[in-house]
Amino acid sequence: MPTTQKTIRLSKVRTVLEAPPRPVNPMGDSGKALPHRPVYGMHRYFARRPYSIFAAMVSHYSQPGDVILDPFCGGGVTLVEGILQKRRVIGFDLNPIATYVTKMELSDVDLEDLDLEVNRLVDNFKQQWNYIFSTPCRTCKNSADALWFEYSSVTECAHCSHNFSIIEAAKVGPGTWTCPQCKTNVRFSQRCDTPTRVVNVMYSCKQCGEHIHAATQEDQKQVLKIENTLSTAEKNGLWIPNEKIPDCNMQRESALFKKGIVQFRQLFTPRTLFALANLKQMILKAAPKNRDWLLFIFSSTLRYTNKMVTRNEGWRGNRPLEWAKPGYWLPPVFLDSNVIIEFERRYKAVTRGKKDYLAKLDGIVPLEIKSAKEVMITNKPAYHVSCQSSTKIPLADGVIDVILTDPPYGSYVHYADLCNFWAVWFPELAMGKAIDNREEAVIARKRFPGAKDANDYQELLRRCFSECARVLRPGGYMVLTFNNREPRAWGALLVAAAKAGFDLPKNGVIFQDGIENYRQTAQSRRAGSVIGDFVFSFLKNSTVTAKIKEEEPITEQRIVEHIRTILMRQKKTFSPNDLMRELYIEIQPALMKRVRYLIGQQDNAVARIVEELDTIKILDSHRRNLLEQHFNYKAGLWSLRGAHV
Repeated sequence: MPTTQKTIRLSKVRTVLEAPPRPVNPMGDSGKALPHRPVYGMHRYFARRPYSIFAAMVSHYSQPGDVILDPFCGGGVTLVEGILQKRRVIGFDLNPIATYVTKMELSDVDLEDLDLEVNRLVDNFKQQWNYIFSTPCRTCKNSADALWFEYSSVTECAHCSHNFSIIEAAKVGPGTWTCPQCKTNVRFSQRCDTPTRVVNVMYSCKQCGEHIHAATQEDQKQVLKIENTLSTAEKNGLWIPNEKIPDCNMQRESALFKKGIVQFRQLFTPRTLFALANLKQMILKAAPKNRDWLLFIFSSTLRYTNKMVTRNEGWRGNRPLEWAKPGYWLPPVFLDSNVIIEFERRYKAVTRGKKDYLAKLDGIVPLEIKSAKEVMITNKPAYHVSCQSSTKIPLADGVIDVILTDPPYGSYVHYADLCNFWAVWFPELAMGKAIDNREEAVIARKRFPGAKDANDYQELLRRCFSECARVLRPGGYMVLTFNNREPRAWGALLVAAAKAGFDLPKNGVIFQDGIENYRQTAQSRRAGSVIGDFVFSFLKNSTVTAKIKEEEPITEQRIVEHIRTILMRQKKTFSPNDLMRELYIEIQPALMKRVRYLIGQQDNAVARIVEELDTIKILDSHRRNLLEQHFNYKAGLWSLRGAHV
């Protein structure tokens, strides 16, 4: 390294060590979590954090030219926001879909040339395969483009033996419908071999416009015709992924094997399989300069063209409602969406995303660097993205200015299990099979061979965090977002950070509200759900002491005193969610001290801290009666006893 660069680096270290602590709210008092930029709408990735939070953290913890590392880069928010602020950024993730999406977000593209390529592809596809998404117009009798076909499962009433479509019956509870004939309640669960029938079709006629009508006999016959066509095409070499679904957490949670779903292809209908396979075959013959982008658009389209797609007229009108849940499911009523129409829509989303991103670059041309080490020797905005585990980071000691990341939240999202849905489609992109998740830091909610528990989660995080501490410069920060309702996840996170050599300084935990639009999810509406993220600013410690002053266990009485302190200090009332948020912020320093003490005692710190927290039933805001023994609850608000509400 040249002398001038070395001098700058040493000066920067002294400044950080001598300056006041950095961990204050980077968002400011009025900061809000904003909906995603268009660049993040190009392709689905699970649990992306609000870009505005990470943009503020980039600005707060680094300066132009600094090197930022994200060891769990996921959907690429850290890297994109870092590049937009003229930083050098490095991202690692063991999930190939994560790194694929991130690279495409950061890559340049000739949009005019891509537009010509997409138009040629769409025209060629329609000339050859448009008949599989066609239906007769009910008015003029001409052939019309079907926007979607709606399928309904068919079941039999055990009481009167009446066969009926689920869409015709009234739903009276989870998995329960009323027989339209005898009014008996019927239990039903969708399986891969459950008979279905096409019940409705939405089409667009050039003369008569868009309409929704009941399916015709011709529509029904077409289903069987396409099944036979697909079978013949496969025998003649049409490639379709036949990868088996691994026995994993999401398989167990969704009971896929019990429902007869053992291959990813079973999540698609024969119609969409045939259309997707032919579309991909055409893409592979396209000009090389645009092939990667066409495959990216194709990958984005998969989310909108599978058997988990439904419709919700009150939410989306007649537009298909894409697969949205962080899990696999078989809805009893689903849509067969027109593949080429969805492909065109996803192309428009990619175009919006790239135009917005390129405009915000404001003339910057970031360099794509093939090696993480080479990022250190350039003085321009640059990025490197690698598909690998962060348990071993290919960088020298002390070269990273700041680490900004969003690690897996324990058991919340099983990324590899979910991203296999895309990965199996792309042997051309060094995928084509189930993702190797042996070093994925998650906690399994179900038991299966190889399932990880809280100790496994802690150990994988510790290994990653230890590497982060090694490559981070002295006095540097590892800043991460986290949220979880489960004590085992909080305990594992803090134990991993402490073992890796990080401290939690004063004001090292803040809270940032979540995106307003996300507050309507079922999980978010649960009582006590804290909507948003806790932002931890861990400070790299120069030495890790084996023994520290004894810290007493976190008991229920200590929690009550923390709550009392919060209510007295704020002199106000709190909703259950807000009170839990303040409580988590309040107790983190004490938890960290307790964790470090247990580590010094060579205890199983994860097991001990989880055991202690599990005994504190008052932490569960569902147990309102326990809190009411100490505080007032009126009109949905908590306050001190004797306080005026």
